[in-house]
Amino acid sequence: MLSQWFLVGAGRCGLQLARAMTAAGIEVAGIQVRSPRGRTRVRRVLPGVAALEPGDALPPVAGILLAVPDSAISSCAEGLAPRLHRATSLALHTSGLRPAADLAPLAEKGCQVGSFHPLVSFPTATGPAVPLAGVVAAVEGDAGAVLAAERLARALGIRPVRLPASAKPRYHAAAALAANMTHTVVAVARAQLVQTGLPPRLAARALRPLVIGSVEAALSARGFEKLTGPVARGDAAAVRAHLGALPGGVATAYWAVASLAVTGLAEQGLISEKQAQELVLALTRQA
Repeated sequence: MLSQWFLVGAGRCGLQLARAMTAAGIEVAGIQVRSPRGRTRVRRVLPGVAALEPGDALPPVAGILLAVPDSAISSCAEGLAPRLHRATSLALHTSGLRPAADLAPLAEKGCQVGSFHPLVSFPTATGPAVPLAGVVAAVEGDAGAVLAAERLARALGIRPVRLPASAKPRYHAAAALAANMTHTVVAVARAQLVQTGLPPRLAARALRPLVIGSVEAALSARGFEKLTGPVARGDAAAVRAHLGALPGGVATAYWAVASLAVTGLAEQGLISEKQAQELVLALTRQA
């Protein structure tokens, strides 16, 4: 395990990881921030940790961890390269999509480069610490960087999984489907309940057991065998009614998700060929 790290980025991911590292006894020698607001966040949750500005001399740390937006990784690496301390031999970024090669300017300075992406949401930077025990993290890059990323993961209670850079777009898309799209669908469903007259808080409370139960069932299932509702029952009439009741954009989303469900159910023999055809017909007429 590297003795000292320097982090770049004081957003949700960067500060949550810095807090977790500090709690695990890993020294964070400083964090590079871009704004006064970022410095305030660092002081609030990590008192005693230096908040450096872009252009400041970098401390003599063994490793650098970049927690910045994907679009900023390359330019950030370019800005760090001339300031790199000779003691620094490793650089990781936290993108689940971009390859370690985005850190090429640091590799040219002799660093082993890699990526370290915890598969978890960081809703806030300064709110409750996100539990990392049991979380999976995708790692890739140079051999030395992968080993270092794995050691960092284990120190934080995270399970590292090696992925080739070519697999990262599909990996990241799967994560977005499971997290971001689920969030979107639930938010839209709550809005539809509010349109029926339920107060927003009651709508959220009403959906909670349904959503949590459904997600738990999906995660414990082999495929679609635990799916419930009209599509799983082959109820084409209910599907037509739903599509007729929903506004255009929401109906389109319903159509897309229901179409995936019909395909999965049919492929696994959970609905008959006739039911699948009737469901497809119901969806096609409303498409």
